[in-house]
Amino acid sequence: MNNSPVIIYVPAGAGIYVPPTGGVQIIGSGRAAPGDEPLLTARLILDPEDDAPPGPVPEPRWDAKADRRGAQVSAVAPARRKQEEALPDLTVPPEIQDLAERAAKAWDMKVGSWTVAATKPEKGWGAIWRIETNRGPRALKLLHRPFERNLFSIGAQDYLVRRKARVAPLVPTRDGKLYTVVDGRMFIVAEWIQGLRQAPKDTVDGAALLCSGLAEFHRRSLGYRPPSGVAPSSRLHRWPRVYRKLRTKLDWFEHLARAYREMPASPLLLEVLPRFKAQADEAIRMLEASAYRKLAARGEEAWGLAHQDYGWSNGQVGPDGKVWIIDLDGVAFDLAFRDLRKLITGTMDDRGDWDLTWMKAMIRAYHEVHPIEPEAMQVMLIDMYLPNEFYKLVKDVLYDPNLLDATMVQALQRLLITDERKQQALRELGLRRRG
Repeated sequence: MNNSPVIIYVPAGAGIYVPPTGGVQIIGSGRAAPGDEPLLTARLILDPEDDAPPGPVPEPRWDAKADRRGAQVSAVAPARRKQEEALPDLTVPPEIQDLAERAAKAWDMKVGSWTVAATKPEKGWGAIWRIETNRGPRALKLLHRPFERNLFSIGAQDYLVRRKARVAPLVPTRDGKLYTVVDGRMFIVAEWIQGLRQAPKDTVDGAALLCSGLAEFHRRSLGYRPPSGVAPSSRLHRWPRVYRKLRTKLDWFEHLARAYREMPASPLLLEVLPRFKAQADEAIRMLEASAYRKLAARGEEAWGLAHQDYGWSNGQVGPDGKVWIIDLDGVAFDLAFRDLRKLITGTMDDRGDWDLTWMKAMIRAYHEVHPIEPEAMQVMLIDMYLPNEFYKLVKDVLYDPNLLDATMVQALQRLLITDERKQQALRELGLRRRG
């Protein structure tokens, strides 16, 4: 989740409720055309850290083309970013390419050609190149996360390789390090795994294969300790806080829908919000009453690493039919089966059908490799019960209220249908709900 303050511009007379973690500033006024509302705008600051005071408020970035009485935002709308990522521009600025070429000199290899394989311009410029070298094809990666975070994931990848996990081996530099730094940017080089392909998405066997590969990854990550002097990256004890933050944001959706009542999706959003707020409240109660804290108390080494972004693109099938795990930048200590929950719910949401046969097959494939004890299964089902799909569907309206359009109406209507199927599937899987 993005932990930066969310800033929304609304008409000052919108009557929007401000939660305790928010604040309002009147930031401008002007003359209105005859019959129009006064050009007075209020800035609503919503701080995601619901249990901490709001941080400094950044200055707004104005769009001269935007309607002065409309919803101006201080960041590029994530929905638009997703559209851009669907058709990536696989080029990098010349200065980034220059950094990469200078970084490559830290390794004992001669680079013959460069091909940009992936870019992350929206994240401070991360990128991956396939490079053809005199030592075979390799991947050179520009890491976009903070150094301390990078060192944790580099250590994890090296540990997993030594544990015979199917992840790409890192190549040491000439001086024996697993990374190099050029002008304050960190680079790594890994062997390029040939012949990888996506698992078939149209069969349950493909989904089961991904789950068994994930289980093997989790099993081999057990016992990891970060390198000396590197702080652990852990989400093991953060679940209750994450649940509460999601619940707080559901209130934000209500405030926004009331401020933009004229938008096509606002009436339906206000109608369905009580349903999903109740689900979030119940999930919080169930998590507190579950074995979650007892499981987390076992510690990081007992649970190993969660990938945090595992899916159909980051689990790839090799020529031997086995799953290789790629893109390990975000690995963190956690109850690792949360990766399985995300894979199942993401797959079901994409299919638009909470197919119990698929869900059971995915859980079974994982369990056969890395068993899930009954108490852990309950915690995973509680995590499924949390209205993650609703949140993912609606969250971008905080950045761009124009997304409350007719398309959102149709998406909400579909979600209501699939949510009924989701609840039935969770009952069949054995979720024990509490009143």
